[in-house]
Amino acid sequence: MKILYLLRKPVDHIDPSLFLSSESQGDVVFLDQSAMTSFPYKGGSVFSLSNNESQKGLSYDDLVKKIFQSDHTIVI
Repeated sequence: MKILYLLRKPVDHIDPSLFLSSESQGDVVFLDQSAMTSFPYKGGSVFSLSNNESQKGLSYDDLVKKIFQSDHTIVI
C-alpha cells in the first residue's frame, strides 16, 4: 500500500509517532517552505515543492502524479 504524506505544518508541530519507520511507509512532501527542516525519515523519500537543498525538489506535475499513484494521501 502506497501512502503519500503532504505536510503543511512544520515537523515539530506533528506527533512524531506518525513517522515511526515500523508504522509508516510512504513518501513525504513538504508543501510549505516554512514547514521544512531536516527530517530524518526512513519510511520513504522526502520531497519539497520549493526545491530546498536539503530535500529533493518536486514539480507540481510530479506531485499530482504521486497523488494519483498513491493508495492513500494524508494531508497534515
